[in-house]
Amino acid sequence: MGLSGRIPSGLDDNTFIPKEYSRNVLFALKSKLVVVPNVNHSYESDIQLGDTLYITRSQVGTATEVTVGTEGVQADPTTTGITLTINKWYERPYTVDYMSRRQSHIDLAALAEVESAYSISKKIDSSLCDLFVALNDGTIRGTDGLAWTDDILIAAVEEVDEADVDEENRVWIGDPSTRADIMKIDKFVRSDYFASDAIPTGQFRKSIYGAPLFITNNLTRYSASCTGSIGVCKRPDALAIAIQEYLSVDRVEQPLKHQLVINTTALWGIAEIRDLGGVPIYTRVY
Repeated sequence: MGLSGRIPSGLDDNTFIPKEYSRNVLFALKSKLVVVPNVNHSYESDIQLGDTLYITRSQVGTATEVTVGTEGVQADPTTTGITLTINKWYERPYTVDYMSRRQSHIDLAALAEVESAYSISKKIDSSLCDLFVALNDGTIRGTDGLAWTDDILIAAVEEVDEADVDEENRVWIGDPSTRADIMKIDKFVRSDYFASDAIPTGQFRKSIYGAPLFITNNLTRYSASCTGSIGVCKRPDALAIAIQEYLSVDRVEQPLKHQLVINTTALWGIAEIRDLGGVPIYTRVY
């Protein structure tokens, strides 16, 4: 039922009752950005003089028995290197007109800066997720559209163990369906499973076989026909990122157009640098 007419009549039409805009902003829901902090950043300082970085890789040889009077076979301590190319350049501009900008109740320019920066950060995070599927020589654990099970988790751990991947700093990266799947595995949620480590909240344990679990909605679908996306169990040195221009913000005044343009740009490159440093895993949903 609508409001009854105003007295005197026409009060609304003649704008005696003005429209008001709240000082509070309803922020858009944002995906968690979890991948960038969990990859190797050590190469960023090497890219100041160019846009392509060649990363040398060492190789482990096999010791041979000494034969007196015979010279041992010599070998190269390095193998084919990795090329990291700075080839991703993205921007996200927002425009605020001068009249709206000068409103005192909301700082629209500041809001535009936040949203612009987040858009770029999400793109950087997502670009790294695109590389998950290539790890482990493209061999993916689990089944598309099916839940993560304890057997899948154990198999992934075994696979990185057999690849001599250091246990330190390993992480799991999954999506919300992954969290739901793991909360159905008794050993990660039942307080009576570990007598000395009760979890009254019912959440999964702080670590999954020694590695923390990160949840994001930025994972990549393996193909358009897939139901789920690709999560991973990995170490930071499985992937590398080098950011040459990180969240550079330009505020461009356009007085003849009576507007301000706020634009965030970033220039970066990514590469897989240790193929066996991670195991991709199908998730249940995308």
